[in-house]
Amino acid sequence: MKFKNKIVYGLVLGAFALASCQKDEDGPTISGDSLTVDREEILVGPDRIHETVLVTASDDLEWVTSSSRFFVSTTPANGTGSAEVTFVIDSTLEAGSRTAQVRIMNRNDESERKIINITQFGYGKQILPRKPEVQIESSASYDDRYIDATITTNVAFKVDPTVEYELGEELTPEDQASLSESDLKNWIRMDGIKIPSAEEQNAELDSKDRPRSFDIRIPWEMNTIPYTRIAKIKLVPTDPDVELVDKDGNPTGEVYITVTQESAQRITDDRAGDSLAVVMINEKIQSMISWDTSENMTNWDVVTLWEETDEDKPSEEAVGRVRSVRFSMFNLQEGETFPREIRYLKYLESVTLQSNTNRQIREMDLGEEIGELEHLKNLTVNSYGLKGLPANFVRLGQTLEKLDLGANNFAKLTDITTVVNKTNFPKLKVLKLSGNRRNDTTGELNTENREELTGGELGMYQNLTTDRQAFIDLLKWDALEELSLSYELFEGSLPTDEEMAAAGFVTYKETPQAEEKYPLLQDTCRWLLTDREVALPGMNRKVKGSEVLCVLPYAKVFAINLNFLTGDVPDWILFHPYLQEWNPDSMIFNQWEDGKDTQGNSVGFDNVKNNPDFGYGYYYGNGKEANRSEAAYPMYYNKYVGGGDEGGTWPDQQ
Repeated sequence: MKFKNKIVYGLVLGAFALASCQKDEDGPTISGDSLTVDREEILVGPDRIHETVLVTASDDLEWVTSSSRFFVSTTPANGTGSAEVTFVIDSTLEAGSRTAQVRIMNRNDESERKIINITQFGYGKQILPRKPEVQIESSASYDDRYIDATITTNVAFKVDPTVEYELGEELTPEDQASLSESDLKNWIRMDGIKIPSAEEQNAELDSKDRPRSFDIRIPWEMNTIPYTRIAKIKLVPTDPDVELVDKDGNPTGEVYITVTQESAQRITDDRAGDSLAVVMINEKIQSMISWDTSENMTNWDVVTLWEETDEDKPSEEAVGRVRSVRFSMFNLQEGETFPREIRYLKYLESVTLQSNTNRQIREMDLGEEIGELEHLKNLTVNSYGLKGLPANFVRLGQTLEKLDLGANNFAKLTDITTVVNKTNFPKLKVLKLSGNRRNDTTGELNTENREELTGGELGMYQNLTTDRQAFIDLLKWDALEELSLSYELFEGSLPTDEEMAAAGFVTYKETPQAEEKYPLLQDTCRWLLTDREVALPGMNRKVKGSEVLCVLPYAKVFAINLNFLTGDVPDWILFHPYLQEWNPDSMIFNQWEDGKDTQGNSVGFDNVKNNPDFGYGYYYGNGKEANRSEAAYPMYYNKYVGGGDEGGTWPDQQ
């Protein structure tokens, strides 16, 4: 501990010495040759402290000690011959300084004595970090990424929300252009700082300015740049009118904990940099999957590389770089984003992030670095814990062809579709959104049970009867070849054919150049261009091909099973040319078994579930040759029933 200038101390001690001489009933100190001490004054700060004084005396000299003030005691209090005497100086209860005197004297000759003068400085208002400078590593597991700091104070305090950030080295021009503000700042997680409340602090702080020690926890983010990062965290009094002093009693308005974080290893723009990025990501996410990094990267089972023979490689510079990578079975915590090193895999075409621990109870962010991948075509973020998309996610729309956001924690369809839609993602062919449920056992959506079953967090809930628009907008995405919405919490009825027509959908027959756009209409599904009627079994009605609406015409996968839907299956599904490709019994008609919607109704489609006469004869006929003229797509019989390819001759379509 530092103290004031010796001149100041001298003045204080001089004044005290005069006073002590006046108080000393036994007169001035007498220095005998047989009794000496190694120090005659002790200067201390306000904390309780032990100081040692060496007493030297002849072997037969008996001595005793005596303290003038209660806050100083000695041990031993008496002895014979030479010994070490420990002075125990209690912490002060006063804001000002205080003094005491300890006499060590010959028991048989009181004129032979030594006097030790003690001066203890009191407390001003102070906030004193035990370690004002802290060194941390560049990365660590989530549970270890924090600083535990002990603060000794006699005033309620808080952390100033403004943290001063700087780098330990000067940025190169190249790095200055490429690094973002998030790389350089805000890596101290202010929202995660744990500090005793003002009430807790005041309850611990006694009167008379006695200090107490408090522990605070400061979380930090991993460093991904090759520069030392420095953060200065300011501690300030809760009461802005309080004036602080430092250890020396000098006024000060600034108390800091300075955190210095090690630089990360530089990731170079080459194959070696790619391998380093993959390894660092895998370590930071605490993946349970590992591989032998001593082997060539081409042998890692989670990675594929661009090869010279790949005709679709983005450039010659991509050869040998990572083309696809998969990270699975990891443990990212709430509040973390996916490691920023993903941005260094600049030639990624495909990436899979799958299976985060306890994802259903975590609300995760993806991070914006994914949006910087200019060549990404296939992205899977499955069972991760996402509840929203990064602000720059739309940037992927110029390249992305397949997107899987299944088994996350989105609350409603628009959390996705306001960003991911046909306008923003014109090249997308596959969209998988299935499994966005936060409770795997919810079988009833009735209001009285919902809170109990789900803890208030349902997952992707939507009543399609009252809130259809987002669902209908998805169905307008003509280019989709796969749309999966299984295992959500959708209830209500599917849009009827009349509603779809009102929303702007037209029939196949009304679609300009339909035969050119949809080759199936040239032969197998030509019925959609005719007025020939097909009877639906058990439904007492007939449907003309020319009445069927064109919805998701390229979709060979469409899944809405294991939801809580009711009502009828509309004709735009029942007569879709790819219906049998959809495996309708399992992936369309099959709703949650014994499920109940919010009204307590049993779920399932009435015209299918409750229709004993329902069958697929209307679709491809009841036999290879028999009744083919009564089916919509008779040439499909061989493919789905007969075990062969489509074939045979067309019946009269008129």
